Formats: sequence, C-alpha cells, structure tokens
Amino acid sequence: SARSRTLIRHKRYADFLRNRLDHSLEMAVTDPLTGVNNRRFMTGQLEPLVDHAARGGAAAAVLILDIDHFKMINDTFGHDAGDEVLVEFAVRLATNVRAVDLPCRFGGEEFVVVMPETDVEKARAIADRIRAQVAGTPFMVMEGRESLNVTISIGVAVTTGQGDTAESLLKRADEALYEAKQAGRNRVISAAA
Repeated sequence: SARSRTLIRHKRYADFLRNRLDHSLEMAVTDPLTGVNNRRFMTGQLEPLVDHAARGGAAAAVLILDIDHFKMINDTFGHDAGDEVLVEFAVRLATNVRAVDLPCRFGGEEFVVVMPETDVEKARAIADRIRAQVAGTPFMVMEGRESLNVTISIGVAVTTGQGDTAESLLKRADEALYEAKQAGRNRVISAAA
C-alpha cells in the first residue's frame, strides 16, 4: 500500500513536470496575446526555407502585414481595444492562409506570414484575400459597443535564388510594405526582385 502511494505520487509529479515542460515550450514559440507564432519561431522556420530555395528548391514567400493607423486606435479607444483588434486580426489572418503557411506576430501591430513553396502570384492572391477580408468586416471592440473599420497594408517578397537570406527577404518585404503605406495604405505591394 505504501509502495503504491509512492509510485502514484511519483507518477503525478512526473506528469506535472511534463505538462510544465510542454507549456514552457509552447510559450517559447507563441505570442501570448494573439496565440500565433512569435518572431523567434518565424526566424527558425524561415531560414531553412530560404536556404532550400537558394540551393535550387521551391520558392518561398513572406508577407509583412501592418495594421493601418493602429496608434490612432490605441489613442482613441485605449490599449485594451487595441489588444482586441490584434487578437481578432490574428484570428482572421490564421483563417485566411493555407494550412502550410505560418502566421507570426513580428512585433507591435506587424505580422509576418511565412509561405513555403509559393510564387509571387499565389502570395499576392492570398495577401489580397486577407486585405479584403480585414477591410470588409468591421472589428467589434469594447464588448461589442464599438465597431471599427480596420485596414492593413501588406508587403510581399519571394525568394529569388542564390544570395537570398532570411534577412534580405524580410527587408524586401518591409520595403514593399513601406511602399504600400506611402501609396495610400489598404493595399498589397510586391517587392521587386
């Protein structure tokens, strides 16, 4: 009887430790607010895809998405409403990409989608679908008391072959995002190779 109690206690403790480890591993790769992957996870996934494309493998694409005028949302409705917008945006993003794509929070109101085996036409089509879905349906915040029209700007970049790095791909997508913002926001711009 005493041995059984000891074995059960050891089993419960081992289960507790395993659950804590699983939780810790999940927290290491997940953004705690939005539930999508975080920047650390994104970097770890993007680098091998870019290396594979540079060695003659399938092209990979990245989208950098930025919520237009997000600071105004925070300033007008408060940071809680801004957080609600981020959470809802993450849900819409995750439901409008393919199962193989990796939506990630890059930081602040910027998100990245890593897209394996994707050419520029397919990446632009998915980006435009996300943009249209976000702009087409208002975001309900403050327990449904406020309805916000939110738009996003998206920069698209696709691997070009040898010499590509994860950093250069992200830089091209970021430059395309900047161009989309300068051109009036609520649009998708592809980076030149």
